[in-house]
Amino acid sequence: MNSPRSHRTQADVRRSAWPGWIWSVPLAAFGVAGWLGIRALVHDGEMVTVTFDNAYGMKPDDTIVTLRGVKVGDVSDISLAPDGRHVEAKLRIDHAEKQYLRSGTKFFLRGAQADFSDPSSMKALLSGPEIVMEPGPGKPEVRFDGGDRRPALTPQHGPVVTYVVRFGGAAGELRNGADVELRGFHVGTVTSVRLSYDAGTGALTTPVQIALDPSQLGIVGVPPPANGDWRPLVDGMMKRLVAEGLRARLSQDPPFVGPRKVSLDFATGASGATLAADNGIPVIPSVASADFDAIASGANDVIRKIDALPIKETGEEVRSIAARVSALSSSPQIRDSLAHIDRAVTQIDRTLHQVSPQIGPLVAQLRETANAADHTVAAANHTLGGDASSQNDLPAALRELTDTARSVRALADYLDRHPEALVHGRHEENP
Repeated sequence: MNSPRSHRTQADVRRSAWPGWIWSVPLAAFGVAGWLGIRALVHDGEMVTVTFDNAYGMKPDDTIVTLRGVKVGDVSDISLAPDGRHVEAKLRIDHAEKQYLRSGTKFFLRGAQADFSDPSSMKALLSGPEIVMEPGPGKPEVRFDGGDRRPALTPQHGPVVTYVVRFGGAAGELRNGADVELRGFHVGTVTSVRLSYDAGTGALTTPVQIALDPSQLGIVGVPPPANGDWRPLVDGMMKRLVAEGLRARLSQDPPFVGPRKVSLDFATGASGATLAADNGIPVIPSVASADFDAIASGANDVIRKIDALPIKETGEEVRSIAARVSALSSSPQIRDSLAHIDRAVTQIDRTLHQVSPQIGPLVAQLRETANAADHTVAAANHTLGGDASSQNDLPAALRELTDTARSVRALADYLDRHPEALVHGRHEENP
């Protein structure tokens, strides 16, 4: 009897696309790397290189980059430039600000140098400077030149109107990018400072070119020019203000220690002036500054005038006169003369005291004598009876006797008024 055959079960082999769980780890690592790469592209942003003259305390991953006060990046690396005279800073700019990385964009350091008018610069001396980015027009760019202070206004920043100010004194400490203020408001910057000598007149001046920002001048009531040319409108404003006494002067804020700047304001007692032109650029008249240099210059003028005085010669003359006076005062002749004068004055006083009591009787006696003479003349006339033909000499004698009586009476009257005449003699009386 044949037993039945058992059937074997056969397994079917199926191929799957999944390589197995063992491969999940490398796939996950690859995914993480890809995500980090995408995140780096999105968040780490663009890398640019900015060249500075000095590192000024910048530090990688510590020095920030700001745009209008908002952080938009930081410094990733600092190295010496190939020429050995500059420093290259690698900046990591957020991807959202890539649109501002153009050829006209400026980078400068805030806090690289102490600025007493900017408190943030004082803070930067301790914490380090920050890099400020100012967007500008142009083509996309990744390499820039940076500065240690705010750059001067240029047409790349918008419409500007340029003027020239000629300062007679020293202006060498004024730098490009220095502030220009109109009654304390920031309205522009200095774009050029140079030395100029006129061979014809021999005048040595310091022409300073400034750029004014029309948007900061506060012009109201007039629409902006359609063609973007602000020159006619700003020139009209400056002509009127200059005619009313507007002048430019160098100043410092705070005084004596702050950075130099150009201040536009009205000067007291300023003479009439116009907005002249220099090589086609209007010139704003200037006045002397009131800073330390001007004060020191005035003090030097006073010192020079004092030095020109003959102080030494005058002192020697005074000493010579004093020596002569001292010699005279100590001379025996002077002492004898003074003693003689003193004795003479004492004698005069004694004589006056002796004579004064006798003045009254003397005056009375003189008047009595004059009266007696008058009586004698009267008696003689009565005796003659008016006929003196036989005695020709008698009338003349009577006339002399009458004159004598008159003189004696006048002498009595004078001594009555001036008894000291007995000692000093007679002097002319005022009429």
